[in-house]
Amino acid sequence: MSDFRHISIPGLGSAVVLKSVVLALMAHHESFSIGGFVFQPASGEIVERNRPTPLEEIYDAMLGLKNELRYNRRTGLPKKAPQPLIPDCFQAYKVVTTGRACYVVL
Repeated sequence: MSDFRHISIPGLGSAVVLKSVVLALMAHHESFSIGGFVFQPASGEIVERNRPTPLEEIYDAMLGLKNELRYNRRTGLPKKAPQPLIPDCFQAYKVVTTGRACYVVL
């Protein structure tokens, strides 16, 4: 038995992948009347290596769980407020157990 491994695809950023996942979840929900989804992002040294923003922070912002102002590390200027990718009809929740985030979208 093996675990899930993080893979990098050159030219394909995290935002593009997450947006594709959200669109797939919405299509699945509409086709099968699914009540909700549970998922856990990849974690560990391999995932976080060379990543300027931790994956958990990205998920929090994309799911509308975090909307605090962010700053450009190089210039110190404020960035745009993160925009959630999930529509208003969904509600996201987060639980952290054993140091890892688990997300539920209903």
